[in-house]
Amino acid sequence: MPHTISIQKKTFLVDGKPTVFRSGSMHYFRIHPDDWKDRLIKLKQCGLNTVETYLPWNLHEETEGSFNFSGGLDVERYILLAQSLGLMVILRPGPYICSEWDFGGLPAWLLNKPGLRIRCSNRPYLDAVDRYFSVLLPRLRKLQWTEGGPVVLMQIENEYGSVGNDTLYLKHLYELFRNAGITIPLFISDWGSEAVMECGSLPETLLTVNCPSHPGTFLDAVQKIRPETPEFIMELWSGVSHRWNVPYLRHNAEDVARDVEEMLRRGNSFNFYMFHGGTSFGFLNGAIQAGSYFEPYLNSYDTDALLDEAGNPTAKYFIVRDLIRRYCPDAETGTPAPSTLRSFPSAEFTESAELFDQLPALSRPIESTTPEPMEQFGQNFGFILYRTTLHFPEEYAPLSLRNLADKAWIFVNGKCYGKIDCNRNESVLIPPGRVDILVENQGRINADMGRAEHWNKGITGALISSRRLYHWTIYPLPLKDLSFLRFTSGLPESTGPRFYRAEFALDTPSDTYIRIPFGTHGQLFLNGFNLGRYRVQGPQFALYAPAGLLKTGKNELIAFELEGLREPRIDFLDHPDYTPVLEMVR
Repeated sequence: MPHTISIQKKTFLVDGKPTVFRSGSMHYFRIHPDDWKDRLIKLKQCGLNTVETYLPWNLHEETEGSFNFSGGLDVERYILLAQSLGLMVILRPGPYICSEWDFGGLPAWLLNKPGLRIRCSNRPYLDAVDRYFSVLLPRLRKLQWTEGGPVVLMQIENEYGSVGNDTLYLKHLYELFRNAGITIPLFISDWGSEAVMECGSLPETLLTVNCPSHPGTFLDAVQKIRPETPEFIMELWSGVSHRWNVPYLRHNAEDVARDVEEMLRRGNSFNFYMFHGGTSFGFLNGAIQAGSYFEPYLNSYDTDALLDEAGNPTAKYFIVRDLIRRYCPDAETGTPAPSTLRSFPSAEFTESAELFDQLPALSRPIESTTPEPMEQFGQNFGFILYRTTLHFPEEYAPLSLRNLADKAWIFVNGKCYGKIDCNRNESVLIPPGRVDILVENQGRINADMGRAEHWNKGITGALISSRRLYHWTIYPLPLKDLSFLRFTSGLPESTGPRFYRAEFALDTPSDTYIRIPFGTHGQLFLNGFNLGRYRVQGPQFALYAPAGLLKTGKNELIAFELEGLREPRIDFLDHPDYTPVLEMVR
């Protein structure tokens, strides 16, 4: 008998049976694939019957026209694994996903397209979206519930009414899905006022709502607009996302319990955002413009969720599971097995390599009359170095930068003369000589709309005493492959950018947290895999390393330290390391 899913007034009918979706967000691209099954089982043991995930366009098509659905990006395997465990699946393919993810999931190569405007009826943007979905949607079509798969709902766009009102763009996406053979219900999710939901919705789609707390208030707002529609909280923000230099926040567990009980009593469908956050590895964290301040997100996407970053249940997990047991006695629940976290003996860096010496191994230089953003050179993530030679009569003169999006370190003849931060954008006094400007891409803003320059990384100009500088040698530094580095023994005193290398042996790999206790600001690579950023400011001081990245026997750890390693020690912890937690009640 064919499978069916339909909406009858305020009820979802799955194979003719009234169904309430109890869902949790878990992103396959933030979890090591070795751990997918463990996390899905724990989701089901909490009493949930559905898993929800975004799909990141900027990973599946990191290079324009080249698609990747393998390894940790094998979304089809993730979906079928969920089905094998008896779970339904909700997909949110984008093209924009937000999710505290770099550029909201949009690929950086879009920024090179002349006349581009994102998330609207802009032809260069739509052409790129259409091509991506022409590859993606046929893969998802066969996974629909109506085709024997587990996918019951799909979203188009994300929180659109908060930033725009181009319903022709939304209609284009809707027709794209339908023409590709997606027959299951399509939905839009948004938050805030009735005006927001009206601006970002279509009558053809289910309207769902995102909220931090008090879900009934938001469901009532939807019912005022669509009185004959199923009630669905697509994102109950059960946790808090975290940024550098901001205290580590926690969403009060009793507050979440109150909201969950309200929904269970009301009988509406819901989805925890997040059920398990996982990790935004490498350079893939997004950022936010908080007033006039640019603030990047951490690599940890723990978000104080029901499962922590390492997959262990939190107090919220058991509170929610017990509430579901009480209100939904037919729900399948269980006791989750703890994840195995181990501390290992400390290790030490024993070799190093200076960045400026290693430029030929890391990058192919590009001559340019003017400094340009990294995207113009085909670079998505990482660092970029701008080099020129200056001759001027003054002993010192002020150097300033144009359109710096993040942070820059200023060197003359290899010596650091200061830093320029986009939040202050001050000048640095430098002498004449060989000038190197090293710029870090700390993550693109993951929300909003606008012109390309709002997201470009690097700089577009440099001035000495208000005189614009020309003729540069530019070194893109995506740091994708460090195997060509040439290390030497010993750790010379250095306050400049330098790679440090260590080898350590393990008898049995296990999940762990890696801390560089005497590092200042850098990036950490484990067996060639980019774990993410560390910074002395916190609130995150250790990076999560899943067992799947470690080996029995010899392992390699490389730190790219920007400001000097005070001591070479490496710690391996069986717990996360954050600044003191601040409790939030909503």
